[in-house]
Amino acid sequence: MDFFGGTVSHQLDGKNRIRIPAKFRAKLGKECYFMARPDGCIGVYSKEALESAIAKLNDITTGNPEKLKAKRIVLSRIEEVKEDEHGRVMLSAFYREHAHIKKDVITNGVGEFLEIWAKEAFDDYRDEMSFDDACTTLDF
Repeated sequence: MDFFGGTVSHQLDGKNRIRIPAKFRAKLGKECYFMARPDGCIGVYSKEALESAIAKLNDITTGNPEKLKAKRIVLSRIEEVKEDEHGRVMLSAFYREHAHIKKDVITNGVGEFLEIWAKEAFDDYRDEMSFDDACTTLDF
């Protein structure tokens, strides 16, 4: 599985489309998917990474109605990424609202997957912890 790191700033166009940055696109493979993340961003997963994430949910059955409901909600919001002939991807209203994306976007690599953030939200999130504190927290 490929590793994603770094950030790229870009913008949503007037028709609610973005380009997944070239430095990331090739690593995603031919099939990739959007999934809403609980921290207000959009996860972008290769097929392999999504299958790994979903595998963690496969043990949830009807024995726990609350977890089953959560599983249904999460899985119902996964969308296959479809690029147009110019490499642009439409962000649905659900994903734009979920991530509060209006114009400026950050695509951030987080290991096995990417995150798409509204720039303002990413800046606020990143400002909550310094780089030195992050390294200390991770024993890095």
